[in-house]
Amino acid sequence: MPKIVDHDEKRKQIAEAAWNIIRKEGVEKASIRRVAAEAGMSSGALRHYFSTQDEMLLFIMNYYLEEGKKRSQNKEWSENPVQAVEEVLLELVPIDEEKKIETSVWWILALRSLTSDTIKDKKDEMTDGTYELANSMIEILALKGVLSDSMNAELEKSRLTALIEGLSIHALLRPDVYSPEKVKEVIRYHLKTLCNKIN
Repeated sequence: MPKIVDHDEKRKQIAEAAWNIIRKEGVEKASIRRVAAEAGMSSGALRHYFSTQDEMLLFIMNYYLEEGKKRSQNKEWSENPVQAVEEVLLELVPIDEEKKIETSVWWILALRSLTSDTIKDKKDEMTDGTYELANSMIEILALKGVLSDSMNAELEKSRLTALIEGLSIHALLRPDVYSPEKVKEVIRYHLKTLCNKIN
């Protein structure tokens, strides 16, 4: 009988193997051959999934994005709109090990996209997605009647996007300063400035 391949398990092995190399030695070392060896596969088997390094990096990004989506789908959100918005925003910043991996992969790909057309489209999709999520959060606060009347909603969407992306960078580069507690404090304070009240 032919051997049954568990493709989900293979995806997990490849993504984790590639990330281990990138984290320890840099993205330039994550060649098809190195990742295949780290994942316990042949280069030929790995090329069955993708043929270039950029395709592999895109695959890693998509893998960790899907992991993040699964985590969010299984989460129970607060009924309080301000708390729910805070919980959603905290899913976007690296305050635990899983999110640190996801955020690190994202920023590596963002830098790589400057010279790679293959990755550029995904980078644009991701940055647009962050803005769209910020847009949704501001709209939720407005619909629930807690957004301050003095706020410029359009500008606040851009400001919230910049805040989340900035916190992500600082939490990765200076976790001693931007601890999970500090990140939560900053997000909570920002939401307080946006809203008439926080229940």
